[in-house]
Amino acid sequence: MAAPQRKRKSGKLQNFDSELWIADKNGCAGTRVASMENLLAAKHLMRGLQTNEIVELLGKPDAEELYDRSQKYYIYFMEPGPKCETPKEKPRALYVRFSAVGLANEFVIQPF
Repeated sequence: MAAPQRKRKSGKLQNFDSELWIADKNGCAGTRVASMENLLAAKHLMRGLQTNEIVELLGKPDAEELYDRSQKYYIYFMEPGPKCETPKEKPRALYVRFSAVGLANEFVIQPF
């Protein structure tokens, strides 16, 4: 008997434009801020996704932080980050925390 197929939650999020988000690398263009509410409204759909599925939705992270017990954070700047031509002081960023087994379990927006 075959193992049951796990239904994937990745793909498209309603009212969220992944292409527009990914195109605004480091938040330099300022278009990610407009997506913030829709993204936070859909965070329950992203919990439990693997790192590669988050990268598919949000693109490669602008920064990464390693944390205790093999956990890590992917950081996506909502406002112009430090690598932008005119960076904002303490830009807001989306922090996606992954468990030790690589599953997204927390989504928080806070200053970088």
